Amino acid sequence: MSTQIIIADDHELFTSGLDNLVSTNPNIKVLAHFRNGKEVLSYLERGNKADVLILDLNMPVMDGLQLLGHLQRDYPVIKKLVISMHQTTSSIELCKNLGADGFIGKDSSLHVMLNALNVIIEGGKFFQESNQVVFDSEGKGFYEKLNHQYKLSKREVDIIQLILNQYESSEIADKLNLSPLTVKTHRKNIFRKLGVRNLAGLVALVKDHPRL
Repeated sequence: MSTQIIIADDHELFTSGLDNLVSTNPNIKVLAHFRNGKEVLSYLERGNKADVLILDLNMPVMDGLQLLGHLQRDYPVIKKLVISMHQTTSSIELCKNLGADGFIGKDSSLHVMLNALNVIIEGGKFFQESNQVVFDSEGKGFYEKLNHQYKLSKREVDIIQLILNQYESSEIADKLNLSPLTVKTHRKNIFRKLGVRNLAGLVALVKDHPRL
C-alpha cells in the first residue's frame, strides 16, 4: 500500500518540483497541494486522509507553526516533515515541540530529503541541524531553556506548550485540572514575564529569540 502525502507551501514552483521528486518513489503517492495551513485543515476536516504532510513554515493566512499546533492537537497520527529556509536552532526546537517528525533546510540535497522522508515513514525522526542530523529527540531542551531564562514555573511551561498547541483556556483548565480563572491568571503572568501580548507574540518570541 502506498504512503499518501500532502504538501503545503505557497510557492507553486517549489511544490511542483517537490511533487515530481517525491513521486519518483513508486510507493509514495502525492494526493494534493495546499498554499497555507487553513487549506490543509479544511481538507482534513472534510474527512480526507494523509499519512505524511510536507510543509513550509512561512505561508499566508495560517503559517506552518500554527498548522503544526492544530495537527498536534487534532490529527496527531499524521507525520510531519518541515522543509524551511529558516533552519535556526529555535525554529527546529519549536517544531519538535509542536509535533514535527522531521526538519530539513530547503537547500538540502535530494538524497537528504528522500532519506528524511523514508525515516519518517518508517516511524523515526529526522532533524537536520547545522549539517548534523538528529534522529531522535525528547524535545525537552527548548522548554528547559525557556524555564531558565525567563524564570518560569513548570506549570507555566506546561501551559505554554498547550497554548502553542492551540488549546483554549477552558481546555487547558480541563487538561491540567485547574480552574479557568487560574489558567487565565497563569496566561497573564506568562505573557508579562515574556514581554508579549498575545499568541502571535509568543510564537514570534520562541521562533526568533537568538538565545533559545
